Amino acid sequence: METDTTVLDLQKKYGSRALVLAIGAGLLFLALGQKEVCRGLVLGGVFSAVNFALMGQALRFRLNDNRKAAIRRSLLSLLVRYALLAMPLVLAVESDRFNFPATAAGLFMVQLVIMIEHGSRLIFAAVKH
Repeated sequence: METDTTVLDLQKKYGSRALVLAIGAGLLFLALGQKEVCRGLVLGGVFSAVNFALMGQALRFRLNDNRKAAIRRSLLSLLVRYALLAMPLVLAVESDRFNFPATAAGLFMVQLVIMIEHGSRLIFAAVKH
């Protein structure tokens, strides 16, 4: 059982795993001759990890403020993160070098890694008992 896990530890863990998954899946598609899909997955994966890191950093500031300041910072953080997530999508729409569905899928890499980890915990806990 893990104890004393910090936000930074979680950011490193899930961010690095998301990048490894994005690059690994990208290499698989590159080996299959799908360069645009490879680029889209990696681009989306990088922005997913950066978004997750920003979310963790913003959390630290929101906890120390009064209510009105926390709401303002939360909204600003949300707008910045949405703008950040829009960048790879706009790039994929404007450029033929990136596959749009792969880029959109790449933006969910951190969430996918978290779901895989928790799903595997549930499966292995059920198998143990």
